[in-house]
Amino acid sequence: MRSTIPSLIFLLFFLTVNYSYADDYSRFKSSSAKDPNNFKAGISFVWLSDYDSQGLMFSNKFGHYFGERFSVGLNVGLLTASRYDEGKKIFSIKNTFYMGALEAGFDVIRNEQVTLRLGVGGTARRRNEINSEPDDQGTVDGSVVHIKTSDTGVNGFLENDFSFLRSGIIGGRVDYFYYTSGTPVFGIGLHVGFRF
Repeated sequence: MRSTIPSLIFLLFFLTVNYSYADDYSRFKSSSAKDPNNFKAGISFVWLSDYDSQGLMFSNKFGHYFGERFSVGLNVGLLTASRYDEGKKIFSIKNTFYMGALEAGFDVIRNEQVTLRLGVGGTARRRNEINSEPDDQGTVDGSVVHIKTSDTGVNGFLENDFSFLRSGIIGGRVDYFYYTSGTPVFGIGLHVGFRF
């Protein structure tokens, strides 16, 4: 009799915890079906590997879920970066990129509070640069070269979202953009948004 009471208590505790988890999961599943869209605004610190320059990228992303774990998104942004040459006392590189990407993501971890997503996509950018490197193409103006061109490529990302309030999202993102010409871009950033 004494050994059955603790066993019975443990069984009731186990069933209560499982019922609570199942209830939370069903509520989460129904809320993700009810709110399949999301919008996020973010800022990232970026490194441009070809020119050893750094800067900021501001982005807005709209995403939509198809099913429980697969999503597609449209990401648009503005990147600005530069490198200052102490010897010449000028900015030897100044970059401004208008960027866009169509992305597909898969949620590796997804529950009511946390989402971890891996994704890939196609990307395009409008590249405006002022460059003092002699081997780049463009219109020579004194000691610098003006480059205005468009590039296409691919990107990969790792993103996490934390839920807050009823439909709020806050999280981080690591991006890598590779283009057919011009410098690749690596970025680490934060975003905030909402589901609807």
